[in-house]
Amino acid sequence: MERIHEERSLLERIVGYIPGYRGYKEKELRRESDRLVRMDVVNRLKAAKDLLRKRFASPVPLQRISSEDMWMLDSLMSRLDRIIQRIDRAVAGYAGMFDAIKVKEDKLEAALQLDLSLIERADSLKASAEEFVKAAPGGDEWRRCMDNLLSRIEEIDNLIDKRVEIFRGLTG
Repeated sequence: MERIHEERSLLERIVGYIPGYRGYKEKELRRESDRLVRMDVVNRLKAAKDLLRKRFASPVPLQRISSEDMWMLDSLMSRLDRIIQRIDRAVAGYAGMFDAIKVKEDKLEAALQLDLSLIERADSLKASAEEFVKAAPGGDEWRRCMDNLLSRIEEIDNLIDKRVEIFRGLTG
C-alpha cells in the first residue's frame, strides 16, 4: 500500500483532497494492491509448477515410479493447479458501492495478513518443489518430498478458505 501511495501522480494527490473521493480512492488502491499480491502469489506457484513439469516432462525419470506414486504425482499437480486457479480468481480486496456484502477495513487488514502468509507459503512451496525435483524418483526421499509438497498445498488451500470467509462476511 505504501508503494502505491508513493507512486501516485500529482493529480491523484490533489484529487485526493476532494471530500468523498479520498475514501473511494483508498478502497480502489487497496483493491489494486490486493490484485498485485494475488498475482505475485500465482506467479510464485506457477514457477513451482513449472519446475515440476520440466522435471517430469520426459518419461525417463518416470520409469522407476510405481503406479501409486504416479497417481500421487498427478494428484499433486492437480491440487497445485486448483490452488493457482483459486487465488487467480479470488474475490477482490474491496466490495464496490453496490455489492451486497461490504468489506470493512478490519477485514481488509485481516485479508492483508492472510495475503502475506500466502506469499510466504508460496515461497516455501517453491523451495519444497526445488528439493523434490532433486530427489531420485520413486525413492523414500522422493515420497517424503512429495508428502511435504502436498502438505504445503493443503496449507495454502486452507489460507484461501479463510480469505474467502473474510470476504463473504462469515468471519469477524
